[in-house]
Parts: sequence; C-alpha cells; structure tokens
Amino acid sequence: CLCPSGYTGVYCEQDIDYCVDSRCSEHGVCLDQRYNFTCRCMLGYEGPLCDVEANECNSFPCSNGATCVDLISDYRCHCPPGFERTCSQNVNDCWSQPCLNGGSCVDLINDYICHCPLYSGGDCSSSVNQCVSNPCDPEGTILCEELKSTYRCVCHHGNTGTHCETPINHCVDGLCQHGSVCVDLSRGFKCDCLPLTGQFCEINIDDCEL
Repeated sequence: CLCPSGYTGVYCEQDIDYCVDSRCSEHGVCLDQRYNFTCRCMLGYEGPLCDVEANECNSFPCSNGATCVDLISDYRCHCPPGFERTCSQNVNDCWSQPCLNGGSCVDLINDYICHCPLYSGGDCSSSVNQCVSNPCDPEGTILCEELKSTYRCVCHHGNTGTHCETPINHCVDGLCQHGSVCVDLSRGFKCDCLPLTGQFCEINIDDCEL
C-alpha cells in the first residue's frame, strides 16, 4: 500500500505520531498534526520550537519615559517620581491626608499643596495670628484678642459690633423728657434741660422759689 502523508503500516492503518521525534523545547507542548507537529508555547516563550524567551517590553508598556525591564513572562517599569504601575497613573500624594486642621489637599506630580483656611505652614500645622491683619476698627477698638482659631475685638465704651465699627447711640428716643435735647457722649449721654432740671429733664423748676 502506498500510504498518504501522515499514515504508515502495511495497510496504512497507523497514524504517524510526529511528536515522537519532535524538537519542541521544555517550554512547549507538542501537538500532533496530520502532516507535521506544532509546538504550543508556555507563557513567556515564543518561536516555532518555543525556545525563545518572549520580550514583553517589545510592546512598550511603560509610559512617561519609564525604563522597561523584561522578566520571564512579565515585565517591570522603573517609573519617574510620582508615577506607578505602568507609569501612566499619577500617584495620589493626598492619599495619606497630609493636610492638618481642616486644610484641603491638591495632588500634584510627586508632590501636593495644602490650602489652609485658618492655619499656615506646608501641612497647615502652624497657628495663624488672626490679629496680624488688623481686622478691628482702629477708632473703636481697645485691643484685638487672639483666640484658638479666630479673634475678638475689645471695644471702647462708645462702640459695638464684631469689629467695634458701630458707635453706640446712648440717646434712645424719649430718654430726655419734655422735648429736651439729648447729647450723645462716648460713655453715656446728657440731657440739655433748661429751663428744666433732673437727669432726664423730668423736673420743672419752680420759678417762684428764685
């Protein structure tokens, strides 16, 4: 019998196993085909006989100018500062919550910035003297008193308001009686009483006693 390709034996009854004499390396598995054999390669190897180590860096997996190091069926990227994994992802430098005392963190490349509402310093750890900016009205304030996270304006007797900006009007309507004129003073008031007398011009002078 003249056997077709892939068969042998007296009657061509035997399927030729090409993997018996295959040259696949230890990194490949031989697959018997009808006319020949093929090598199925393990991860990390390539070539007809699976004897060539694959270079995973050939696909340029690393970004931002990083250096790729080929490994067995793997690779590693040496990233520039501020990047991780395949060097395409910026490291979140705010992850550790570095800003203190209510400060908000803004992530940068390999750095961060803290926006501090009430404190100073790179991490908002230093107390700010709120009185440095002179928030109190200079005309109505005795002194600016610094508190833990704010300030308090100590006013003159004749002023009020958060910043001592409002003069106190001691002349309340009807304070001085009988139509007399009220004169506002820094520490109080006086009533212009003539021809009456008394603190509030409430006493009529008895002209017969003069």
